[in-house]
Amino acid sequence: MNITGKTKILGILGYPVNHTISPPMHNAVIKMLGLDIVYLPFEVKPSNLQHAVNGIRGLGILGINITIPHKETVVKFLDKISEEVKLIGAVNTIVNKDGCLIGHNTDGYGYITSLKEELNFSAKGKKIVILGAGGAARGILTALAVKKPEAIIVANRTIARAVSVVKIFKEKFPNIKFEAVYIDEDMLKAYFQYADLIVNTTSVGMKKKGILKTPLEALPKTAIVSDIIYNPLETPLLERAKKLGLITHGGLGMLIHQGAKSFKLWTGIDAPTKVMRKAALKAVKSGGGK
Repeated sequence: MNITGKTKILGILGYPVNHTISPPMHNAVIKMLGLDIVYLPFEVKPSNLQHAVNGIRGLGILGINITIPHKETVVKFLDKISEEVKLIGAVNTIVNKDGCLIGHNTDGYGYITSLKEELNFSAKGKKIVILGAGGAARGILTALAVKKPEAIIVANRTIARAVSVVKIFKEKFPNIKFEAVYIDEDMLKAYFQYADLIVNTTSVGMKKKGILKTPLEALPKTAIVSDIIYNPLETPLLERAKKLGLITHGGLGMLIHQGAKSFKLWTGIDAPTKVMRKAALKAVKSGGGK
């Protein structure tokens, strides 16, 4: 790659940021399209986030992805946010439009597109349990809610956070039954036995660290167990679900499709998702994102 003073910069802010495989995924697309752009990872401590955001303007960076733990905090440092972000309260994509920083969230789009593409799943009339109540959970919750499921249960270790999320979404989607519960095996059994879809949005299981204790045995055999973690491709949760004969869905597709939408917001160009998938798979299998 020939980098000059005219080369535009894209990137990702996170702390830590060494888990991400977004750089090889986006740079593969940039190379294939012959664009004078480079995508870089930036490790930014929470205390330096505002300085980093101001740097996007100062350095003329074209656009940035936002990952943990900055998705919610970054909102207050932006000039504008999309209607979706107003509901979700979290940003994963920043577009720099002539110095005006606009926040978007493509997580929900990426998730629902992946679920439809891989399993032809429709959320309409379904009962769904979401594990976690952070920025990624709210993005996914929004994308699922617009498809008119019957019920969405938000389970979180901090019950107050789940209650807060449910309150917001009850007002926005009054025809859907929402409930907030604590992540507890015994408590979840009552909800799992009727569930069509379980979604893990927590970081438990990333790089196979930690095991999310859930009563998967209580699920109907037709239920889908979904995990948005993409490293490893098959998390301990998915391994366990597969042994029980349940349908599983990993997080790589979400990463690819949210990335493709971010790329379109930055450049106006449709990203070839096949190229993204090939590069992402290669990065994960070669130990990228460690």
